[in-house]
Amino acid sequence: MGKRNRVSERENTLTLAAIAAVLTVLGAAWPVLFNEGSAAGKLLVRTHEVEAAGDVDFEAAMVTELYGETLEVPASDPESNPVATAAQVSQLQQLDRGVAILCLALVAGLAFACRKWPKLAWLYLLPALWLLANAQATAMNGGKAFAELAVPAHATRWGMLVALALLILRNPQSDRIANWVLRIACALTFAVHGWESLQLNPPFQDLLYITAGHVGIGLSEWVCHGLLRTIGVMDLALAVSVVAVHNRRMLFWMACWGLITAASRPVAMGLDAWPEFAMRLPNSVVPLLALFLGLQALFSLPSSTTNKQSKPATL
Repeated sequence: MGKRNRVSERENTLTLAAIAAVLTVLGAAWPVLFNEGSAAGKLLVRTHEVEAAGDVDFEAAMVTELYGETLEVPASDPESNPVATAAQVSQLQQLDRGVAILCLALVAGLAFACRKWPKLAWLYLLPALWLLANAQATAMNGGKAFAELAVPAHATRWGMLVALALLILRNPQSDRIANWVLRIACALTFAVHGWESLQLNPPFQDLLYITAGHVGIGLSEWVCHGLLRTIGVMDLALAVSVVAVHNRRMLFWMACWGLITAASRPVAMGLDAWPEFAMRLPNSVVPLLALFLGLQALFSLPSSTTNKQSKPATL
């Protein structure tokens, strides 16, 4: 009976992770399909437009000027046909949408296919790589505070998909690795968010001001800054604790806090910002998965010990 319950708990855990994976990739794919495109797509388009405009030599000269490096500036290429450039940019944007649709179809299909063919779980690594590539492109694009920390800040997003692939394999070694992937992903994301809060990241201030305004609370500047610094200290403490100890209450609070911060986006910006909530859902689901995995290991220990003790001694 206990074994049947553990199997049921594991299935529920995998179902939760699969649903969260679909919502996360849907949230990331939505702006690609209906708005400006992904961070990786925008980086490719910008790079192509710079090269087509013959500005590579100017960019290299600016690097030399800014960083003091003695670089040989290449000769400018002749300007390309604007019509051809526009057509190539359109192709890059279509490719961007195609990759987003492929990743979304993969996570939706794998939620059912992996029940019959568990080895297909490795395909979860493809959308994980897509999310990781977009995080790296965000860092390279810049344009906003702390953009250079996008890869660790998004760790729960791509880390959750990696852990899900490992969990579906259903063996003790992959479970241990998945547990550590979840913990490290939590630590990275919470540490970066804690650091941003301590540095009074302007978007975080806006979220506090707007959210407080919706409930009729007027925040002064010093109260807002005090709240952000308190949140920063808490997030950094949680980031250290999640890799040092397995505390059920701490993981549960991390899951609740991740859900609160994710929900603050549509609360502050309206329901049209639901993709922002979906993309940040792993901030809540990843510590919850780590909690469930720890509980399963905890409850399986007495059962296995009892079975060993119940076996009669043999001579």
